[in-house]
Amino acid sequence: MPESTESRHPIRVVAQRTGLSTPVLRAWERRYGVVTPRRSEGGQRLYSDDDIRRLQLLATAVDGGRSIGLIAELDLPQLEALIDEDRETPIHPIGDFVAPDVERVKTALDLIDQMRTDDLEQFFMRCAVELRPHELVEGLMVPLLQEIGRGWQAGRLGPSTEHIASVAIRRFLEWMSSTNQKDTNAPLALTGTPAGQRHEFGALLAGVVAAYEGWRVRFMGPDLPASEIARAADKLGARMVALSAVHPRLDATGVQEVLEIRRRLPLSVKVVIGGAGADAHRERWRDAGIVSPPSFSDFRDSLRVPDDAN
Repeated sequence: MPESTESRHPIRVVAQRTGLSTPVLRAWERRYGVVTPRRSEGGQRLYSDDDIRRLQLLATAVDGGRSIGLIAELDLPQLEALIDEDRETPIHPIGDFVAPDVERVKTALDLIDQMRTDDLEQFFMRCAVELRPHELVEGLMVPLLQEIGRGWQAGRLGPSTEHIASVAIRRFLEWMSSTNQKDTNAPLALTGTPAGQRHEFGALLAGVVAAYEGWRVRFMGPDLPASEIARAADKLGARMVALSAVHPRLDATGVQEVLEIRRRLPLSVKVVIGGAGADAHRERWRDAGIVSPPSFSDFRDSLRVPDDAN
C-alpha cells in the first residue's frame, strides 16, 4: 500500500500537524465528511498522509477567511488553487470590524430563554467550527453577553435562566481557551479582573482571543487584589496580564489597584485592561504604560507573540 494512503497516524498527531484541535477535527468529520479515517482494532481513529494533507489545506483556507461549509467538498487541486488566490488577494474584514451575527445571537437567546443548555452548548460547538475565532468572539459572544445583560436589567431573564446561561457560556469559553493552547513553550498570559470587578466574561473572552493568537492562557478568576495578581504573574513567569473591568466603572480605588499591578511588575510584562468600566481612564493607563485597547479587535492586534518567546 502506498505510504500516502496508509492509515497510520492517530488523531493527536493529526492535531499537531494541522493545528486543528481534536474536537474541531471530529466535528469536521461528522458534520462535513472532510476525511474518513479508518479505525484500528481497538477503535482508534487512524489517518493517512493524504488525510493530513487535505486537513492542512482546509485549515489554511479557513484561516484565510473561507467557511468550512463552503469548501469541504473541494478536492486537493481546487483547495490549492483557492489558497493561492487568497494569498494574492487576502480577505480582510472591512475596517477590521466584525458586525454582530444577528441570526446566531437570536438562536442562542432562544435556547437560553427555553433553558435548553445542552442544545446551547452544541450550538456553540458548531459555531466554533464554522466561524473564525475573532468572528466567534466579536460577532457572537460579545453581543450575546450584552443582550443577556440587558435582559437581566430589564427583567426579561429570571435569575435561574441567567445563571444557567452563564454556566454554559463560562464552560464553553474555558474549553475554547484551553483547547487551542498547543505550544507549551509559548508565552503565558494571565487573565482576570481587578478588585471590585466580579464580571468575569470579558477576561474569559480575552483568554480565548489570546489563545488563538499563540499565547498560553491561565484564568485567575474575578475580583483579585493587585498584590495577588502581581504575585501570580511573578511566580508563573507571565509575559502579559490581561484585565477586564466591565461593571461597575472603576472608581479612584479601582484605578489605583490597576496602577499598583503595573508598579509591581517589570516593564517586560505587558499589562492590558479593557471593558466599559475602564474606558474612562484611558489617559491614566497610557501615562502609566498600560495598554488599553478600545475593542477586542484592537486587543487582537496587540497580541503579537514576542520574537524571543521561544
